[in-house]
Amino acid sequence: MLMKKIKLSIYVIVLLNFTILPQNFWEKINSPTSKALNSIHFTDSINGWIAADSGLIIHTSNGGENWETQYENDSLKAVDIFFLNDQLGWCSAISNFYEPLGTYILKTTNGGNNWSSEYFRNPNSFINSIYFLDSLTGFIVGSPQVFHRTTDGGINWSKVNLDSSIWSGYPIKGIKFYSSNYGYVCGGRQDIVGIVLRTTDGGANWNVVVDNLITSEPLYDIHFFDSLHVIAMGGDPEYGTSQVITTDGGDSWEYKALNIFYFPFSIGFRTDSEGWVPMGEQKKFLFTFDSGENWTVVNMPDSLNIAHICFPDSLHGYGIGTNGSIIKYFPEQTVNLANIEYSNSDFYLEQNYPNPFNPNTTIKYSIPEDGFVKLAVYNMLGEEVSMIVNRIQKAGRYEVNFNASQLSSGVYIYRIETTNFTSSKKLMLMK
Repeated sequence: MLMKKIKLSIYVIVLLNFTILPQNFWEKINSPTSKALNSIHFTDSINGWIAADSGLIIHTSNGGENWETQYENDSLKAVDIFFLNDQLGWCSAISNFYEPLGTYILKTTNGGNNWSSEYFRNPNSFINSIYFLDSLTGFIVGSPQVFHRTTDGGINWSKVNLDSSIWSGYPIKGIKFYSSNYGYVCGGRQDIVGIVLRTTDGGANWNVVVDNLITSEPLYDIHFFDSLHVIAMGGDPEYGTSQVITTDGGDSWEYKALNIFYFPFSIGFRTDSEGWVPMGEQKKFLFTFDSGENWTVVNMPDSLNIAHICFPDSLHGYGIGTNGSIIKYFPEQTVNLANIEYSNSDFYLEQNYPNPFNPNTTIKYSIPEDGFVKLAVYNMLGEEVSMIVNRIQKAGRYEVNFNASQLSSGVYIYRIETTNFTSSKKLMLMK
């Protein structure tokens, strides 16, 4: 068992030391409800569904500009939602107060306009996640000992075959497949075990590949970079966030305690390198630009409590949380100065290229008048770490090289200041 029992006060100190200024990627968007939002799924950049308390299911067909209510049942709590395409979807919902207690499985075949409801036959069982490979083959995972498979579209469910490990029966939190045969589930129980199970036969049989010899805290979500490179993340409120990573298809795993207070429920990667992990009650994001090798704490917009996130593609991302909160990812736009015609009144600071970079990158800017120019690089605490230009310059377009060999990997700000113009942009150093 790895040593990780670090006092809470240490985590608070680490969090404060790594917190950076608010960033411009995410913005709060309009929401039609103030209920707690529990799950989000987009089939493409504009079509998405959210499951919420009071059995609420809402849908957008224009990237979150507008939302419509498709289903609502005050006796239920909609927990997890999954769509195979823009027509066929499922949602798990639980009843804690009305008989029969337990889980209901909702299904739509027309994009959510109509939903059917079936009671899952195991009383007092709760489904954490629902996932389908195709219109017939699907899975539900949860507790106690809910790990079932259907091959007829949800009409019948049967338990999957688990190996003989004592850890294979612990609660499952999340499930993901890379292909129709190859997938993982993750879960566990606080202070006892974090688990990952793997299948290579379409989900009929599962084997434990991560157990308490690697981590004793539950893992909540899993992400595929490719068939060999996979990450799962979790933790607990007392000891913070942790992750396990494999680069050999699950045969071996590396554990890492991130020394960051609290823990995530979901993982979102915009690209193979850029990932965002919402931290819920901490009202922070974990941000990585190197596939989870290093993480930085970033403030959540408007100090929102966001717990779940998804990226349907590299340019669109969405997150949800308490009080009906919905946020959307707005990527920074890169403009090529070579394709712009400048007038005599143009000031401009271009996005550096390449970005991310190691250790050299090019910064271009334009000034329409003679004057003093300062171009400097700052860390995310606002401290100047490098001076690039600090002199009087003639009007014109300039191109400078920035060498960051003396800096550590991370996100930085470069800023230009003249008498009549100031502009800043982010750059990412990856070593």
